[in-house]
Amino acid sequence: MICRQYRVNMKAVIGVDIGTGGVKAAAFSEDGVALASAFSPSVLHRPRAGVVEEDPEVQLAGVCDTIRACVRKSRLADTAFAAVAIDGQMAGVLGVGQDGRHVTPYDSWLDTRCAPYITQMKRRAAEEIVAKTGGPASFNHGPKILWWRSERPRVFRSIRAFVQPGGYAVMRLCGLAAREAFIDTTYLHFSGFADTVRERWDEGLCRQFKLDGEKLPRIAKPHEMAGEITAAMARRCGLRPGVPVLAG
Repeated sequence: MICRQYRVNMKAVIGVDIGTGGVKAAAFSEDGVALASAFSPSVLHRPRAGVVEEDPEVQLAGVCDTIRACVRKSRLADTAFAAVAIDGQMAGVLGVGQDGRHVTPYDSWLDTRCAPYITQMKRRAAEEIVAKTGGPASFNHGPKILWWRSERPRVFRSIRAFVQPGGYAVMRLCGLAAREAFIDTTYLHFSGFADTVRERWDEGLCRQFKLDGEKLPRIAKPHEMAGEITAAMARRCGLRPGVPVLAG
């Protein structure tokens, strides 16, 4: 039930989830009361068996549209919104180029093309991966990165960092380039290459699979401020420029 009772000078925040079924957003008052919510359905691209992709720009549009809807439904001024935080599908990956724009589609966790590389990672380092990352090689970051390297080498060379949909949306909202790409710590158990306890990339795992660590984004705390929304994106979202956007 959405609360319709507002205080003068109320501050609010917006949380966004880029889910498999769609993008969900909700606005909350500073004391945790739900003020508004919105939903935009996902568009899954399934051209053949085993392939499930999404267009990162469609995901971004869903983020902007649902934020704008929450601002409108809340009946608060754009100046009332103190921050935006975005999370989303955790196990898939997408590659960004030097300018922070995507150079691959979102390779969904539902996409099974990387299955041979799951086998490879498990055969060579199954126990080590679980011990260090906290999760096994599966339809997640490690095997997917190896798939892009082996099966799409030309595209792989253009990738400067692999990120997830939530991180990509934050990058676009804040105008971040690839050097500012990030993954938040709550995603590391899907990575295949992290020392999750120490919150860093594991040199041994990267070396074992001959992965260039420069393709991996920096590791950020989920509550860390990743940037501020740009003027152009603020107009798309119905917010004021400069609103802080959190990493996770």
